[in-house]
Amino acid sequence: MQDRRGEIADSMRQRILSGLHFGRLRPGERLPSMRAVAGEFGVAPRTVMSAFRLLEAEGLIELRERSGIFVAPGGGGVETTILPQLAGWVVDMLLEGRAREIAPLDLPERVRRCLETLRLRSVCVAGNADQAEQICHELQHDYGLESESLEAGRLLSPDAEAQRVLTQADLLVSTALHVREVQQVARRLGKPAITVSLRPELMTELTRQIAAGPLYLIGSDPRFRDAVRTIFGPADEAGNLHVPIVGEDDLATLPLHAPIYIMRRAHRLLGDTDFTRRVIPIRRVFSREMARELLTFIVRANISATAAHAA
Repeated sequence: MQDRRGEIADSMRQRILSGLHFGRLRPGERLPSMRAVAGEFGVAPRTVMSAFRLLEAEGLIELRERSGIFVAPGGGGVETTILPQLAGWVVDMLLEGRAREIAPLDLPERVRRCLETLRLRSVCVAGNADQAEQICHELQHDYGLESESLEAGRLLSPDAEAQRVLTQADLLVSTALHVREVQQVARRLGKPAITVSLRPELMTELTRQIAAGPLYLIGSDPRFRDAVRTIFGPADEAGNLHVPIVGEDDLATLPLHAPIYIMRRAHRLLGDTDFTRRVIPIRRVFSREMARELLTFIVRANISATAAHAA
């Protein structure tokens, strides 16, 4: 029960925070009933109640007797709603540091050195421009890794430019479709490689919406359509998944009552318009497990550099 409770709490937490971020939910709005959530996850209502108690303790939701389950009223959007959860997390982190003889005021500088001592570079290998830009952006803006993309076809017989990118990179990152080629090159160069794994809560939410009705995922590279079909095809029995491509399809015909998501590159090419302000941008896609791999690589590299400098 404990594992299922945590799994449901994680999924509902992400669903609520994403809904607040994208404007699909508002503070104080009613959430699906406990019975409905139990049916969705195939568990007993008491397991769902235990999961909701965790979210209530974080200040994310309110359980109102005989009324239902509601997003916690915040008045200031998603940032205000998650403040109690953030405060508790920061306090726990500071206490963990203190238990290791790191004073709370010293911890930020210790963390900074673990993340920023080295100027680390990564190369992203993907089969289409949409996935490449999405991955490179997250590597750079969330993890501080200078990132360049490389077409998968240039891996095994690299030209001078591809060889430069591979030689200068400290880390190779690839989609699952190209993991074999990337690992082969990584072994040859003696460099670490990480395979992209997607956030399960994002995958679950998109799969749920595909089962419920039409869903649109806008890209800019025709090859992106094939990649999406590979990922979600088995779940699209009703043919609800549509992948319009910028420059190929008439986006004005998309029904705005249906969920419409857009990849970062497609959004950049279209610019800031009434249409792009109404659709849902795909933002962070890395799973927790992948984030742990990335952070482990970054922290260990920086700690080794700090220790070598001290010696």
